[in-house]
Amino acid sequence: MRPSEIDKDTICALATAHGVGAISVLRLSGSMAAEIIRKLAAFLPENLESHKIYYGILKNQDGSALDEVLVSYFQQGRSFTGETVFEISCHGSEVVVNEILRALVEAGARPAKRGEYTYRAFMNGRLDLVQAESVLAMIESRSKRASQLALRQLQGDFSARLKSMLDAFTWVLAHLEANIDFATEDIQIASDEMLRAKLGNLLSEADELLASYRQGRIVREGFQVALVGRPNAGKSSLLNALAGQDRAIVTPIAGTTRDFVEAEITVNGLRVTLVDTAGLRATEDIVEKIGVERTLQKLGEVDQIWYVADRTQGTEDLEFMKRIPWERAVLLENKSDLDANGGVEVLGTPLARFSISATAGKGLNEVRDWLSNRLRAEISEDSTLVSNARHFQGLKLFRDAVAESLPMVAANDSPDLIALELQTGLMAIYDVLGLTYDDQVMDRVFKEFCLGK
Repeated sequence: MRPSEIDKDTICALATAHGVGAISVLRLSGSMAAEIIRKLAAFLPENLESHKIYYGILKNQDGSALDEVLVSYFQQGRSFTGETVFEISCHGSEVVVNEILRALVEAGARPAKRGEYTYRAFMNGRLDLVQAESVLAMIESRSKRASQLALRQLQGDFSARLKSMLDAFTWVLAHLEANIDFATEDIQIASDEMLRAKLGNLLSEADELLASYRQGRIVREGFQVALVGRPNAGKSSLLNALAGQDRAIVTPIAGTTRDFVEAEITVNGLRVTLVDTAGLRATEDIVEKIGVERTLQKLGEVDQIWYVADRTQGTEDLEFMKRIPWERAVLLENKSDLDANGGVEVLGTPLARFSISATAGKGLNEVRDWLSNRLRAEISEDSTLVSNARHFQGLKLFRDAVAESLPMVAANDSPDLIALELQTGLMAIYDVLGLTYDDQVMDRVFKEFCLGK
């Protein structure tokens, strides 16, 4: 999506998901929306009221009936896009939807491009770029917490935080410029102490937001847990037990799992993905060997590791145990129903250890409760979280510019040089909010949108 592609055309598209359903909603937006819809909806009154629904039969321009519909009207300035908008609720048949879209195009509309409605909302000042991105995040959310985070951002929670920082940052720049203007008269509008205090507060706030990125990423993308251990330790049985369905193949034959098998569960409103991995052992089987290598690589990619050990087998493979980052790992001693004695020795200090039986269900509730408490402690309920990589990158640029300027102020460097350094930070926040933008940024933001949004 590029600014040059946004014109004054009136656009139309299906706003709900494709497929058969009870109803579908089509959206019509643009300056000619009222003229176009009246060609098909003669039942609309002359004086339309915004945010009101009208019932009637939608007809082709030749008078043949299309469908029995409800038409909602949103006047210019009070709609999602900021333009005149009509939404048509029709029966959820793909045939009916396509016929109505065809009729709208024949009446003067054109099919919308991907993300064009949200882009028009951005261009018309209804949303800033952070809010526009939250629309897609809301659509794609796969957990309660993810949808709540996206909604807060859509309502302007994160944008307000950035704008508050921008105000303070602008104050610093303005006073630096004033110091430059009055330098020849030996007048200092803002003291170095004042500037350092303001910049120090901004640095702390930027660090706080950047530190929240891991939490925000987990809320948005989910929490990943890798189940690792020797073959036949019970990893696949544990995955099936926690998921409540047979997702992984379980056999007495060692090395059954060669590639990743995933299952999703929900914990505290967060999506948790359990990843069953190939058993860790030395092998000459080329396919199994690739699986072991992928498992070892996966250890550095997931949020947490659950090492599943077979209590009946005694000692574990110490060479593979050395590869486990125990600061992110939990030890699950499986098959405790078959061997209640002893325990498994590990080369490190796990986050927690449990005695379980995946097949008998013993100890699994304790594991679930521990994970629930861990996530509750790690993910803040109310704080502003950074969940978007573009926002993180922009804030990092801003933070670095502030950090670079502080010693310059302390060293009483030229205000011109300090202001030049701070301009980089200013542009970074502008880019995040969309106060300045280019085609590349627009493509990056809107390329993932679906038609109708």
